[in-house]
Amino acid sequence: MGSRYFRDLNYTLTNEDTLLERNLLPDACAHAWVVCGSGGRVLPLLKRGLRRLTVVDLSFPQLALCELRLALLRSLEHTDYLRFFSYPGVPGLSPEDRESVFMDLELRPASRRFLDDRLRSAGFRSPLLEGRWERTFIGFSKLARVILGSDRIERLFACTGPAEQAELIRREWSGLRWKALIALTGNARTFNSLLYSGDFPTNNTGIGYVDYYSRAFERLFAQGPVRENFFLQLTLLGELRFSCGLPPEADPDIYLEAREVLNGLELEWVEGDLVNGLERTGGVDFVSLSNVASYFKPPVEQEFLQRVGKGLLPGARVVLRHYLHRPEGLVRDGFRDITRDFDGPIGRERMQMYEIEVLERMPA
Repeated sequence: MGSRYFRDLNYTLTNEDTLLERNLLPDACAHAWVVCGSGGRVLPLLKRGLRRLTVVDLSFPQLALCELRLALLRSLEHTDYLRFFSYPGVPGLSPEDRESVFMDLELRPASRRFLDDRLRSAGFRSPLLEGRWERTFIGFSKLARVILGSDRIERLFACTGPAEQAELIRREWSGLRWKALIALTGNARTFNSLLYSGDFPTNNTGIGYVDYYSRAFERLFAQGPVRENFFLQLTLLGELRFSCGLPPEADPDIYLEAREVLNGLELEWVEGDLVNGLERTGGVDFVSLSNVASYFKPPVEQEFLQRVGKGLLPGARVVLRHYLHRPEGLVRDGFRDITRDFDGPIGRERMQMYEIEVLERMPA
């Protein structure tokens, strides 16, 4: 796995819709292992029945940002949490008020030092869109306005019904400009230069980049009004503008349940490799690997499931997100593919950039 990409603050919003993993999390989950990311993929998994959670990442900055989110969850009511991150629909906190909230949080010393430095250097503006991934897609939105035209984008986000949107897309979003935008931005050279530092996954899907991203956007456009999708807001508007389409952590019901669960949760932080960590533990019944496996190199690419399986209980679920690259030669002995049982939630996932696979640990 490339270290240059994963040892920085790459994500500050979320690059996945973890409503999917929330639906896949067993109702009574004794112990879950979750790849951290920004922490925005962790908070929605704080679901009643969860007793122990291990949050793992190669990047300490990502773990610190997740710790910030959970500290805010403990301390703030839902509306104030949204205000801290300047989510749309509520007035954001002033830098002075954001600093005041931050200074009152309970954080581990190393996390506080890192976060204090980052927030202070940014003038205590909201960190929500400060990651390399978020900045990359804000740049994509600027290019989209140049190639497609701002009016065309604004008309798309003005649509409030599926029929109106479908007709607009058929009329204005199926031509050469849209294909040119995908071709210009959706390729390994562009992403490596802007984001991945040479660690962009090798495409082994059997289809080209343009087709891969075009199909993903077609699925997203078919889900409903684009204003209800946080990823499409970021990608085409360069901001989160509509409160009807925000990541799961902003949902008031999910937030309240997460806050309740966090109070009684056994929480562990692991800075390091998930495969090595799970290999040395036990009693785990849920693993959310994000798209980490897309970056594995041989022999880990082939053997990681067998190593992870040593820490799993019979019936444990493993959720894999493959981004452009499925692990080649992966040994799946001891696991049953149950992906088709979740076609509905997978089809509703609001990123559609991943091939999602759900595996179940079989009894020995």
